[in-house]
Amino acid sequence: MTIETFLNDNKDKIINDVIKLIDIPSIYDQDSAEADKPFGSNVSRCLNEVLDMAERMGFRCRNIDGYAGEITVGTGEFVIGILAHEDVVAEGDGWSVQPFDAMVRDERIYGRGASDDKGPIVSCLYVLKYLHDNELIPEDVCYRMIIGTNEEENWEGIEYYKKHTDKLPDYSIVPDGYFPLIFCEKGLVDFDINAEAAVDEKGDVKIIELSGGAGRNIVAGVAECKLECAEEIRNKVAAELNMMDNICAEVEDRLISVISNGKSTHAMSPEKGRNAINQLMAALGAINYTTSIDDIIGRFNDAIGLEYNGESLGCKLSDELSGMLTFNVGTIELRENKVLMQANLRFPASMNYDQIMELLLRGLEKAGFSYKEQAYLPPIYIDPESEYVELLLNSYRMVTSDMDSIPFSIGGATYARAIPNAVAFGPLFPYEEELAHGPDEYISIDSLLKMSMIYADALLNMAKLHRA
Repeated sequence: MTIETFLNDNKDKIINDVIKLIDIPSIYDQDSAEADKPFGSNVSRCLNEVLDMAERMGFRCRNIDGYAGEITVGTGEFVIGILAHEDVVAEGDGWSVQPFDAMVRDERIYGRGASDDKGPIVSCLYVLKYLHDNELIPEDVCYRMIIGTNEEENWEGIEYYKKHTDKLPDYSIVPDGYFPLIFCEKGLVDFDINAEAAVDEKGDVKIIELSGGAGRNIVAGVAECKLECAEEIRNKVAAELNMMDNICAEVEDRLISVISNGKSTHAMSPEKGRNAINQLMAALGAINYTTSIDDIIGRFNDAIGLEYNGESLGCKLSDELSGMLTFNVGTIELRENKVLMQANLRFPASMNYDQIMELLLRGLEKAGFSYKEQAYLPPIYIDPESEYVELLLNSYRMVTSDMDSIPFSIGGATYARAIPNAVAFGPLFPYEEELAHGPDEYISIDSLLKMSMIYADALLNMAKLHRA
């Protein structure tokens, strides 16, 4: 049986299994975390669902204390890995469908995680089933899927797995990027920025509430605040705000409710979105009235403003290999006269951490912001002319007949950084829009089947690396 026939015969099952995973809101939830559910009940439930699917296919499965899943097919000592994650980012704003009630529309499966990574997980499971059922796995090879649970936060899951496995794969693919292949990923730093708000009780406008964003690795789609001011200027303040682009202000009793509407997207490419937080802070700084936290609003606008490249912080850097540095304030909250922010920075692959930190810390200190690092991932680089890369490219080109697209670098962070000899390979095709972390995320059914054909050929080709 050909892989194409197998996929067509199992098309409905594939779609239904993707829907099952999407319907589980596997977002990190500290409140429901337990000893065997370190990242919350829904992340645990989704992991178990993936393992149940694999067990029904006849594969050997292990749940590594709730931190990761391991699915093995074949008995050889040469291990070919597939690294993916079942956790997802928060839904965010701007959806036209329910993010955790998957639906099929126009030959697309909509829902949070459809492409990042629940669709690819199901694709790879069915590819392994095809290889297994048709006795195509060489005797000296085994395939191992490693299912991560905390990729969207700080990678505790994959790090735990690395410490509790006897052997890592010899070569791996990571279906969490783009076709034809990603050979380079920028360095990444997750950090918190906090600042004391020097409250001016004599300000014309008192800021009662200030919040926005869904996560540090998402460009904020919405930010909002509530303002209190004297009756005689209330309508004037609202009118000024309503004159600004993408700002909506409404007078409600004694307060003004302000909403900043941005465009949410993945923080690896903030230039493709519009940050509602930055937009709101710019608007508050532009009205002709003083606010209770003018000091911190001014410092934010001077140091960050509407930029996404860190220029005002003194971090505007780029290289030919991977492009420009990007900087994203993903969340903001005013709490007890403190402004708390979660941020993400991705820096060019040819530059080192110490060089970046010196510039960043100098800029934040000048602005009066404190810094607390949450995670750091160094950049990675795989030789695009290596045999490994050529094998994968040949599989992509055979299925798609696309001979023009070439490997490239990204600002995103994938599990390719987690272990040696791993590259991000799909699932997004060159002609498709990046919707991971944004509203109305989907995976097309045609792409789901096409990537499966690519992965089937690639996994068979990778067995040649054992005999090279």
